[in-house]
Amino acid sequence: PLTNLSFPLDPTRYYLLGQLEYYLSAQNLVSDIFLRKRMDSRGWIPISLLASFNRVRQLTLDPQLVRDVLELSQVVEIRDDCVRMGGREWAQFVLPDAPVSAVE
Repeated sequence: PLTNLSFPLDPTRYYLLGQLEYYLSAQNLVSDIFLRKRMDSRGWIPISLLASFNRVRQLTLDPQLVRDVLELSQVVEIRDDCVRMGGREWAQFVLPDAPVSAVE
């Protein structure tokens, strides 16, 4: 994981955090058109989409655990049931035809 935590995580949460932060990293998004096509105009992606990915499902089938782990991250933002890269870096990955964001 990119996030430095001041407490230990169990292996499932540790690997899950690393995987989720990777999906939302510039390193991944530069070539991940599948994920970019699912971003809205403000870079938000449904947490449920990330929870459906095979590598995530190998670690957990619990979408609430996915959300809980994302809340530990220092490099993403969460609002409602959506997540995006932190800061303003997400803007460079939004595609021109992205749907208008419904996230406040």
